[in-house]
Amino acid sequence: MRIGLAFQLFFKALAGGKTADDLQAVLQGKVSDSKTAAASLPAPEPKVVMESKPVAKPIAPTQSEAITLLATLQREARLIDLVQEPLEQYPDAQVGAAARDVLRDTRKVLERVCGIKPLLPETEGTKVDLPTDASPMRWKISGSASGNKRGVVVHPGWQATQCQLPQWNGNTADALVIAPAEVDLNA
Repeated sequence: MRIGLAFQLFFKALAGGKTADDLQAVLQGKVSDSKTAAASLPAPEPKVVMESKPVAKPIAPTQSEAITLLATLQREARLIDLVQEPLEQYPDAQVGAAARDVLRDTRKVLERVCGIKPLLPETEGTKVDLPTDASPMRWKISGSASGNKRGVVVHPGWQATQCQLPQWNGNTADALVIAPAEVDLNA
């Protein structure tokens, strides 16, 4: 409230005239009585209340979480480069050597971003009892069930314990870009 008053008085002082002289007198202490000082100042302008529609915030550009994850895997592990490379021209040893680094770095990204952990604590080959309400999202059952609710773990499954993707701050035109094109001006 006082900031508004200060701006109002500032601009009235700039305009000059009697208001500016009255303000100067008050500031220099020439008016000792507060009632006289208040009387010499301009009356506050009445507030005009106008109905206004709420101003819509501009919508920040967004990138899908899938593209953000792919971009992170490319930037930190070069996963897309490996997957998109035609591997037929390379010997298996060279592909394996390249894949080792990419897979190691991909694992680091997935652990950091998604907290990947096994779904079951049991390892492959361990016998487990299926819950009566086994969700098809958590359990892939093979073989003939015929009332049998005990089986052997073929794969323990995977689950994310979090999803902490980097914040994307590009513009809408770049929302589908996974990795920028690289250009060497010195070549």
